[in-house]
Amino acid sequence: MIGAYHLYGGGPLLKKFKVGESITPAGQFVEYDTNNAAGVSEQAAATALVFVYGLAVDTAVYSTTQGDAEGLVTVSIRPDLVAKALASGSATNGVALTTLSNTSASAGGTVVTDADVGTTDMDGGTIWCISGNNVGHSRVITTHSSGASMTVTVPFPRAVAVGDEFLFIPWATIGDGTAGEDGNSNVQTTTSRDQADASIASGTGGEVAVVDLELNGAGDTYVLFVVSDNIFGPGIQTV
Repeated sequence: MIGAYHLYGGGPLLKKFKVGESITPAGQFVEYDTNNAAGVSEQAAATALVFVYGLAVDTAVYSTTQGDAEGLVTVSIRPDLVAKALASGSATNGVALTTLSNTSASAGGTVVTDADVGTTDMDGGTIWCISGNNVGHSRVITTHSSGASMTVTVPFPRAVAVGDEFLFIPWATIGDGTAGEDGNSNVQTTTSRDQADASIASGTGGEVAVVDLELNGAGDTYVLFVVSDNIFGPGIQTV
């Protein structure tokens, strides 16, 4: 994960913090650990982003051995930092997103059918075409039929033909945070905490505001977001 830019312009503000445990890899958020007075810690869980200092731009080693160098991590602390995370198809880094190959024509351009949509609820996420009649077009997922199909309310501009290929993720840049419209409000990271887990249900993970999506291929799609609970700022307003 990297810092892409700031909502209000300008460059990063970097500060060093004492660590309460080793922080590796770089590119993950660090937070105040209420259970460890020694310093900040790694993100305790991929599913939460609370008391966040900012994004680590390097690594640090924690040691209680006398004579060892003190563990210090450099953190980009501006609360308007927009983080850019690669979307992985599982909790493990670098897994390709699931490619859907449409199995039933939709003349109205509203339904993508493939058992590979899986059972995880993606209502409120985004689906986009990578091969076929609607290449380059994306839509918000309004209905996820488990193991069967995904439906959009705003039709794709052309019919969805058999064999057209699509990718999907649980995030969107719009929504009000309620069930089915929660793709803009949460991001869960991978287990190493430096990529985004795209296999989880929409509305799962740490509270964020999704700013943008870079919808590319199965291995180079990104979600850009601002963390809501930042110690140095009032937070990003969520609905």
